[in-house]
Amino acid sequence: MVAQLVKEGIRVTAYDLSKDDSRLRLLLDEAELAKVEKSTGDIRDKDAFAELVADGQFTHIIHLAGLQVPFCVANPTLGSEVNVTGTVNVLEAVRRNESVRGLTYASSVAVFGSAEMYEGGVAHDDSALLPATLYGTYKQANEGSARVFANDWGVGSIGLRPCIVYGPGRDQGLTSDVTKSMLAAAAGQPSHIGFGGSSTFQHAEDMAKTFIESARLEVDDARIFNVPGPTVAISDIASLISEETGVEVTVADNELPLPKGVDGEALDQLLVGKSEQRPIEQGVRESIEQFRRLLTEERLSPPG
Repeated sequence: MVAQLVKEGIRVTAYDLSKDDSRLRLLLDEAELAKVEKSTGDIRDKDAFAELVADGQFTHIIHLAGLQVPFCVANPTLGSEVNVTGTVNVLEAVRRNESVRGLTYASSVAVFGSAEMYEGGVAHDDSALLPATLYGTYKQANEGSARVFANDWGVGSIGLRPCIVYGPGRDQGLTSDVTKSMLAAAAGQPSHIGFGGSSTFQHAEDMAKTFIESARLEVDDARIFNVPGPTVAISDIASLISEETGVEVTVADNELPLPKGVDGEALDQLLVGKSEQRPIEQGVRESIEQFRRLLTEERLSPPG
């Protein structure tokens, strides 16, 4: 998202606990990187974030700060502090700063339960929220917090529920195995994806544009949407990677406790084509091509 905004010529500040810019360097050259304003801070620090928002005169905020499934399992208290309290801190900062006109935040498909809980295995925007993980539970809490901030104080927001996001830069989290296999294959190494079944996929660049365009809607209520995308079997993803590279990719039998797919029609209608996700064949091919280039340029190291 930072890279997309820089390429659009938009002033962007990245607020992050880490000073590591290795992911940005996969997407931006030195001149572009110099345009990114960086602020180091912890989303749990309410006062520090509020001060940043008050001083920066920001018009839009895209809130992505969070700890993914493995980190929430390892430290549930920290996961709650970052994912839940951190989101409340963002909402509170927006409440106190009228200059912020648009807010988008990341929820997740993890707010839903496993596929057998939904007709045809597909979750709709208003389907029952039955998270099977702490991460999903924290995301469900965020959707509730956003709704209360809208009802009580008029803080508008759009929450988006990505499924499996893939592409360069996706190197952490439970579902990052798919992208890690693309990188391994680009380096000529066999790999294993630790889950099977089917899921909906979104390329990172497409997902970035969807978040940005959602923030620009500048709504005055709390809305939450599933994100559309191609629904594909994990075994088919492995086959696409192998066909593109000639490298073996194996897949585990166990399925994730998530729907097989989601209905993202409402978001499609709202953004009028600006939430369009590329076909999975194109996304896999382009990701592997980008990984090959990054490896050749030594801007990325092979796995291991």
